Amino acid sequence: MAYQQGYPPHGNWPQGGYYPPGYGAPQPSGNPALAIIAAILGLAVAGTLGYQCVHLLINIPAGFSLPGGWSAMVVFHFAVVAIALLGAVLVFARQVAGAFVLLAAAMLTVVVVVLDPVLADQVAFTMAGALPDVSATSDVGAYYELLFEFGNEQAVLRFLALCAAAVLLVVAALPPSLNYLRGARR
Repeated sequence: MAYQQGYPPHGNWPQGGYYPPGYGAPQPSGNPALAIIAAILGLAVAGTLGYQCVHLLINIPAGFSLPGGWSAMVVFHFAVVAIALLGAVLVFARQVAGAFVLLAAAMLTVVVVVLDPVLADQVAFTMAGALPDVSATSDVGAYYELLFEFGNEQAVLRFLALCAAAVLLVVAALPPSLNYLRGARR
């Protein structure tokens, strides 16, 4: 059997880097598992941070109005929740922007959880358990001490959101997940 125009039969093209017209170079496709894990971590960040805010608002006594710093803290938390949800939806839709939105949501989650005691005065008392064992003298020090003591649900939810955001920072930026999302544009 003779080759036509120098091409072998059955699509076995030469390995020299030449691809005939209409046949582009093979594109590496990423692993969908990492992109899906990133989207699920985005949902986890949104869920834990959103539930933490709702739980905090539900436990406010009747007739008590939130100070300005506390209101800003809650608004920032809900903004991060919305960004994380948007990023997860974009990744599930195989949009490359979703990975970058999830990266932004993860960074903002870390920033918001770390800056909570600066925004809201005495926010550490929402994380104190039945018998708070705090050795810190400042409110900021007490916040960070109680964050890692797991005294109540507020402390656990903030810590879980922080951990999920840290893992999301790594997973969303890995090349296989980005390659998978880039593969949708063909």
